[in-house]
Amino acid sequence: MASFIEFLQDNPLYIVGLALLIIFLIISLIKKAVKLIVIAVILFVGYSYFLNDSFSGYDNLKGNLESLENKAEKVVETAKEVLDD
Repeated sequence: MASFIEFLQDNPLYIVGLALLIIFLIISLIKKAVKLIVIAVILFVGYSYFLNDSFSGYDNLKGNLESLENKAEKVVETAKEVLDD
């Protein structure tokens, strides 16, 4: 390790090259992280849209069931009136 450090101290051009490689590596990792974040955000937005769509379908179904329940109550009341007469 000491010989490597001495080699770098004797040849400053290699220090510059090594620094550039490290900078390029860091930039590459940042690019990959940004792509991963963008993909995660897109998937999150799509999943949120899917859940919202599913929930609105549930609300419609709930409204239909309440309407059906009201109609069933009316039919039962009408049937009771008819049977009482």
